[in-house]
Amino acid sequence: MVCETVTMPGGGRAIVCSSHKRQRCKCGRDAFLLCDWKVPGKTSGTCDAPICHACAFSPATGKDLCREHKAAFFAWHSSRNSEAARG
Repeated sequence: MVCETVTMPGGGRAIVCSSHKRQRCKCGRDAFLLCDWKVPGKTSGTCDAPICHACAFSPATGKDLCREHKAAFFAWHSSRNSEAARG
C-alpha cells in the first residue's frame, strides 16, 4: 500500500493511502488528467498519458491533451486550414 501526505486547500494535511501510486505528469507534478488524443491501436482508444493541469491543453470542453499531442493538434489544425484555403 502506498501512502502520501497531501496538503489540503485550507492548509491542513491528510494522509491518503491506496493500492496504486499516484500518477505523475512528465514534468513531475501530480497528474489529475489523462490525454484524450485518439490512438486507434490502444484498447481505450485514447493516449491516456497522465498530465497535470499546468501542462494540459484543452482544445474543447472536456478534452485534455498532453504536450506531445498538443503539437499534433496544432499540426492537424494547420493542415485543415491550408486545405480549406486551397479549396
